[in-house]
Amino acid sequence: MTSSRSMVGLFAGIGGLELGLSEHGWNTELLCEIDPGAQAVLRSRFADVPLHGDVTKLRALPSDIELVAAGFPCQDLSQAGKTAGITGARSGLVDEVFRLVKRKKGPRWLLIENVPFMLQLGKGAAMRHITDALEDLGYTWAYRVVDARAFGLPQRRQRVIMLASRTDDPREILFGQDAGERLGGDPADYPCGFYWTEGTRGLGWAVNAVPTLKGGSSVGIPSQPAV
Repeated sequence: MTSSRSMVGLFAGIGGLELGLSEHGWNTELLCEIDPGAQAVLRSRFADVPLHGDVTKLRALPSDIELVAAGFPCQDLSQAGKTAGITGARSGLVDEVFRLVKRKKGPRWLLIENVPFMLQLGKGAAMRHITDALEDLGYTWAYRVVDARAFGLPQRRQRVIMLASRTDDPREILFGQDAGERLGGDPADYPCGFYWTEGTRGLGWAVNAVPTLKGGSSVGIPSQPAV
């Protein structure tokens, strides 16, 4: 099957998903983000891409897109929020994604991202809501929890990544390859990180590592080790 590699970013934030996908050949045709600060970043990063504000006022997506990426609001699903659940005013906006892809020939791929607490909140009500909607639209789906530390970002940030497809098995994408290439040569040729735990003892050392960032940390509070 030929691929246009065209995509749309809904709830785009500052464009993290879109930037990552662009490094693998995907071209963003449209962005949607309501936060003014995030919009300013998107205009800088994607100057030539149409930017829409309110997803509820977006009537349709470009007809030729193959992928929709959506990091929909997490406030109602996060332990740090009010845990109103998937029917909350913010996290419930995920239904706008399903509204926009509901057409005779919807996009081939959907990429959905959110916090891992959604897996257990309300005995998995959010996951049931999302997967039921995907199946009703003719998508097969798979998900996994990924950690930013595994991709070179010095902070603990776990996220649920859900991939759905009308034509392919998404498991082959999410689980086909768990590890990258091993570094060769002398470890001394690479920068190394050193940090200690918030306890009486413990330390970590790793090639190409830097201290992790911990939510709520401030100067003088050591981060827990990433290894």
